[in-house]
Amino acid sequence: MNGMTRKRLLQYGLGAGVALAAPWAVGTARAAPGGKLVKYLEPLPVPGNGIVVATPTGSSAAATQYAFVQRELTRQLHPQLPETTFWAYDDGSGLAGQAGSFGLVLAAERGRAVDATFENRLPKTFPSWIPVDRRLTPFHDGSVRPITHLHGGFVAGTDDGNPANPPYGFANGETQTVRYPNEQPATLLWFHDHALGATRLTVFAGLAAGYLIRDDYDTGGEDNANGLPAGNYEIPLVIQDRQFDYTTGQFFYPTSTIPGVTWIGEYFGDVMLANGKVWPYLEVEPRLYRFRLLNGCNGRFLSLDFGGARVWRIGAEGGLFPAPVPVRELVLTPAERADLLVDFSRLAGQTTVLKNNPPRPPLVSPAGPLAQVMEIRVADRVPVAPSIPVTLEGGSAPDLTFSGERRFITLNESGIDTSDWKLTLNGSGFTGEDGEVSEENEVEDWYYVNLTGDTHPMHHHLFMSQVVGRTPLDVARYVADASPTPFGSVGIDPSPYFTGPEEPPESGERGWKDTIKVHPGQVTRIRAKFDLPSTVAGTRQTYVHHCHIVEHEDNDMMASFTVD
Repeated sequence: MNGMTRKRLLQYGLGAGVALAAPWAVGTARAAPGGKLVKYLEPLPVPGNGIVVATPTGSSAAATQYAFVQRELTRQLHPQLPETTFWAYDDGSGLAGQAGSFGLVLAAERGRAVDATFENRLPKTFPSWIPVDRRLTPFHDGSVRPITHLHGGFVAGTDDGNPANPPYGFANGETQTVRYPNEQPATLLWFHDHALGATRLTVFAGLAAGYLIRDDYDTGGEDNANGLPAGNYEIPLVIQDRQFDYTTGQFFYPTSTIPGVTWIGEYFGDVMLANGKVWPYLEVEPRLYRFRLLNGCNGRFLSLDFGGARVWRIGAEGGLFPAPVPVRELVLTPAERADLLVDFSRLAGQTTVLKNNPPRPPLVSPAGPLAQVMEIRVADRVPVAPSIPVTLEGGSAPDLTFSGERRFITLNESGIDTSDWKLTLNGSGFTGEDGEVSEENEVEDWYYVNLTGDTHPMHHHLFMSQVVGRTPLDVARYVADASPTPFGSVGIDPSPYFTGPEEPPESGERGWKDTIKVHPGQVTRIRAKFDLPSTVAGTRQTYVHHCHIVEHEDNDMMASFTVD
């Protein structure tokens, strides 16, 4: 947590503490803070102007082929900074990272597979600007062994890119080969590294890219069934926070002050990056736009306000909603996505700011404020009145009928402020073994029982789920009765410990989800069907679920599950 322990953080308070106001003051020394950088000097990278749509290397009757190289690049991310070295997926076009540290989107089509390779040409060991904690990596050394995961992808376990299979990733010079069948509705996914014990570092370094699936309802063209903004009026927007060494321009990642420990509990930046650029601006017309948002932060929650523009949410991680939902403030935890319609027609000739407000209860996070994301400059011309669809063709709302097991999964934190500090699921660290077995095609309920003090975005691989609801819990009584381990409690049925009724999901959770907000002192219930892609139906496949605060995932809030 910015080079300080949780205990010291809480002593200063959650909102305006010394260490949060000046995170560079604790831990490894670095140059002046991000607040010294002038905001809004460069345009937001967009497709065709900074964001590269990945170029295929070939095509067959069954699939489109892509070949990516994971490599180190150097680009200037702000005019007042020297060039920054970062890691990226290079599609071979020569344009990778041309405008920023997040600059690639792969456009796929439902029903047509993508065959992809990922060759590791990164440094053999982590450079000094990426502080690896060797206690957490597979060989307890500094080797760089990435493994790419398609986040939200409905894929075989062997192609999922998770540390259960293969557990050790791919060494320098080795190549990962995958098939993504794209047997799911149009939506925004993303692919990123999932290295065991080092995901927080490789994603921080830049190993992340967009993956957009189209279908007959959401073609990406003006002919789409719902009349949604397309072309230049559909904008991917990836928001990340970072720290820099402002003398060298290099990304900065603090280290722990605990003896023998490098890992920190959460990483929070002091500048915002949008599509890989530091505090850019976006020029728009006074009309309706579509934004495809991703919270790409390591640990920061976003609570976004488009500064006077009207906003409707039309989808989540699993695709379109049945109908648009008006939004006043959009709350996204790390890895959550949102599909938005934003109307700038009332702001013709004005300049506004996409703001990030402090998250409100029941969200709990130790992050300090970081209020501004980018400037939006609305052209001074005749506004175009928005046309908001009443319903969305191709959209769906989950309506699953329970038929299988109930799983009780505790979220624990133990050994705080010591070298044994660890976060776990059901009181056990990640082993990479098969874990609990779910029967193919059954519908299960999972109960996430949060016994920690923070909100955790829980991400499950393979399946999309529906949020059933959240119920308050008597945590003390539950912990007293649950079976203890050295690292927390094993999950038991929480229903005898409920202190109130189950509350329904939030309006933004009415669609299919792969990342769920799990608040402290509550039990969050999700429901999912455990089907498999047609390519591996009827075979045993192993996946993982974990907290997507990637510092927590690395140490050690992750577990395997198997579908059989």
